[in-house]
Amino acid sequence: MKNKIAGKLFLTYLGLVIICMLPMAIFTATSLKGYYLERIAGNLKSNAYLVKNFVQQDLISKNLTNIDAQSKILGREITTRITIIDKEGVVLGDSQESPAKMENHADRSEIKKALIGETNRNIRYSNTLKMDMMYLAIPIFENGQIVGVTRLSLPLTEVNIKIAYIYKMIFLGTLLALFVAIAIGFIAARMITQPLRDMTGLAKDISKGNFNRKINIRSKDEIGELAQSLNQMSEQLKAKIQTIADDRNQMRAVLGSIIEGVMAIDKNEKIILFNPALEKMFNLNKNKAMGRFFYEVIRNNDLNNILKEAMQRKTLVTKELNLFLPEEKIFQVHALPAKDKKDISGVIAVLHNITEIKKMEKMRIEFVANVSHELRTPLTSIKGFIETLKDGAIDDSQNNRRFLDIIETHAERLNNLINDLLELSKIESKEMKTEFQTLNLKNLVEKTVFNFKEALKQKDIIAAIDFPTDFPQVKVDAQKIEQVFNNLVGNAIKFTPENGKIKIKGFDKQEMVQIEVSDTGIGISQEHLSRLFERFYRVDKARSRELGGTGLGLSIVKHIIQVHGGTVGVESKVGKGSRFFFILPKNQSSA
Repeated sequence: MKNKIAGKLFLTYLGLVIICMLPMAIFTATSLKGYYLERIAGNLKSNAYLVKNFVQQDLISKNLTNIDAQSKILGREITTRITIIDKEGVVLGDSQESPAKMENHADRSEIKKALIGETNRNIRYSNTLKMDMMYLAIPIFENGQIVGVTRLSLPLTEVNIKIAYIYKMIFLGTLLALFVAIAIGFIAARMITQPLRDMTGLAKDISKGNFNRKINIRSKDEIGELAQSLNQMSEQLKAKIQTIADDRNQMRAVLGSIIEGVMAIDKNEKIILFNPALEKMFNLNKNKAMGRFFYEVIRNNDLNNILKEAMQRKTLVTKELNLFLPEEKIFQVHALPAKDKKDISGVIAVLHNITEIKKMEKMRIEFVANVSHELRTPLTSIKGFIETLKDGAIDDSQNNRRFLDIIETHAERLNNLINDLLELSKIESKEMKTEFQTLNLKNLVEKTVFNFKEALKQKDIIAAIDFPTDFPQVKVDAQKIEQVFNNLVGNAIKFTPENGKIKIKGFDKQEMVQIEVSDTGIGISQEHLSRLFERFYRVDKARSRELGGTGLGLSIVKHIIQVHGGTVGVESKVGKGSRFFFILPKNQSSA
């Protein structure tokens, strides 16, 4: 019930009951205890005067034996301890002890009072009897002079037992009354707060979007009027929220179907709209972007300036923009100010990702330039030697055949280049047919190495194959993977000096296999590694052409491995050799 009205009402009621009952219980217990003690004191006083009359003459005549005997007889009769003391505090007679064994009583408070002529009572713990006792002492006079004291004492054990019982009954009665009060208070609090709980439940349902619940409170007081108002509000909210939800769903459907990123900011430069396409473009969470300053979400001064320019100029602003998110992306941004009845209320920005278009355009330009260059070089040589032959060299028996061999070499180079271009085009356009079958890649590697037997022998290069004996079979297109091995092993032979070494290793990696081709060749510097698999990219163009390369082999390798669902990579150090590797899934479904 903490912090609830019912709890507060209940605790207030309970507090009042306790405040009223506790003093009453304490007063009753105290009064009863006082009553019992007064009764005991009255009886002791009456008995004390009777005892005084019996022993007064013996005390005056100093008949000590008779005083002690009378004390013991009277003590048994009235079941009360009797002690007779002279004016010096010496015990002359006692109903329960021998006077000779008892110490002087002049220091007892009740005795002190009696010796100055006052009747006095006192309650204290008796060291002799080891219990609480009530003592009552009265003076004994002779001719106006105090000659002694009569003291009666009674154990309070029985009294304490009775008082404890009374306390117990009062406590149980109070506790019972408290429980009854608690029950009544709880019921009363629930009756008062139940309508409030019903209305709270209705309000919570409304906050969760449940408008079907109604409350039925028949009272005509303020609570009843409040309940009726809540029911009416629920109906009105349901109708209005449904209208808003329909409009919102329509807007979401439109924004969700747009491939361009759409963002809207208010006049305070905070994001109020962020569509799914923009989430994907910038790899952001819309919930984290909404309500924040747009430059906190997309930190770019150029975009900031575009949005501010659109807001200031109050007209459409269109620009291309480079953003790093974290890689570079190119966007065409259209920023249009949003107007309300009075002034600009914000800006709506549409971002079209043209990164791929720009890349394709750049690749097309580079491709055309590279192809033109690669075709022009052998064609220029062919044309030059043909002209030389036509000018009379054809009749030169010593050189004409050498010229024809050169023309044939360049023609073969052109043919290889065209074949590689066609192969690459088929792979990229997905026109290449793949026939997957389960193969032992080690056998394919051995076949490839055997095909390069002469080239290895000419440069005295050792080719080592290292595959585990339990290396798994893999589902691949045999022809295409053989082409990958041919390109990688062929490159390793080309760029490895004489007496070098080539190693082809296989690794089993759970769901994948990894093949690597390493050599002890000239190596590649780090700045070239990231572009090594691009079309026509050569580290040393002159050397590559001298060795007969087209510049497309590694690009073909990358695309074949990607078709198989794998990845390629390279590691190299200048002067120490290179390590090319690719990873393939063990089970590849044909596409």
